[in-house]
Amino acid sequence: MIRSSAVLTAAVLALSTAACDRTTSLSLTPEVEETTSFESGLDGWTVDRQLGSTGGGMIVAGEASEGASYMQLTLDADTDFVWVERVFTLQPDTEYSVTISADVRAFAGSADIRLGARGTDTDGSGFDSDGPTLEQWTRTISPQPLTTDAQGRAWIAIGVRGVDQTGTFGIDRLTVSFLRTGEAP
Repeated sequence: MIRSSAVLTAAVLALSTAACDRTTSLSLTPEVEETTSFESGLDGWTVDRQLGSTGGGMIVAGEASEGASYMQLTLDADTDFVWVERVFTLQPDTEYSVTISADVRAFAGSADIRLGARGTDTDGSGFDSDGPTLEQWTRTISPQPLTTDAQGRAWIAIGVRGVDQTGTFGIDRLTVSFLRTGEAP
């Protein structure tokens, strides 16, 4: 009886090993992933500005990285900060890995690109990347951890902060994806 158990166990292990495909890769699908190229306007995004004045952002036709339109952000002062933000609703009190990616371009001037992901209303601050390269679209990607609030809200922002000069900048092909990593502690 012990011998037949050992033979049965060996057979199960052999079948399990043979059925296992070691070349299979793990693919993680985001819970939410949205892309906008601003072809239909703001698509749920709003424009905000640190200096408190209105404006600073508009949809412009021409020279887009994808499609025919892009979001143009204009800095009116060397310390200005203009961004677009959107609130996403996900699962309450849940941890996510958020990836924000966008094509950015400087048409005039120099600025730092700011990307932010928070479980509270953002002021547009967050990760700083290098400024966009003049005259070409450059892809910026920022993965960040985030925990949603009790209502499941997540605030996402991308914008430009002046670097001692005014300027005009473009954002296009803006993608935000949320991958759930766990429940909040």
